[in-house]
Amino acid sequence: MVLALGGIGLMATGLPFVLIGVLEQRSAGDMYEVAFQRVGQECSGGHELHLDVDSGTPLDCSPSYFLGGSPRVDLPGFTDAQNDEVAELGERLGGEGLTEAEQRRIQDRVDAFVAAVPDGDRPIPDSATVWPADAGVWGTRRVWLGIGAAVLGVLAVVGCFLLARPSVDR
Repeated sequence: MVLALGGIGLMATGLPFVLIGVLEQRSAGDMYEVAFQRVGQECSGGHELHLDVDSGTPLDCSPSYFLGGSPRVDLPGFTDAQNDEVAELGERLGGEGLTEAEQRRIQDRVDAFVAAVPDGDRPIPDSATVWPADAGVWGTRRVWLGIGAAVLGVLAVVGCFLLARPSVDR
């Protein structure tokens, strides 16, 4: 009986972990998607980088009195050199406004840097607040943990039924 209850508990924990992990991974996708907009437009979504479509320079999406200094490219998990390269590319291409092709080129460069950052080592997005995100278990890792718990739960329940089956001697 304890084995069956434990298995049901593992399934009940594992399945929500899978759902939450999938949702977290989807919201993390916006983190590295560059938002191209004009000065004065509201910064929205989960974007970490907002570039002015007219000049290619970073937009300040938080009050400067709060963080101090001027806006800069500061993508989570990127090195200073990578951030500087993205900023320089935006400014160089944005001298006369960014065309769609130039916007794509900047996004492609960001995507190339993102590809080098393993999913499990990417910073936790703001939406990943459910335990154990602070221990590095969110998104893909949470999905795999949930799948593992659900599979163990199913095996425990099946094992319980097999053990409880009366033996028939012939």
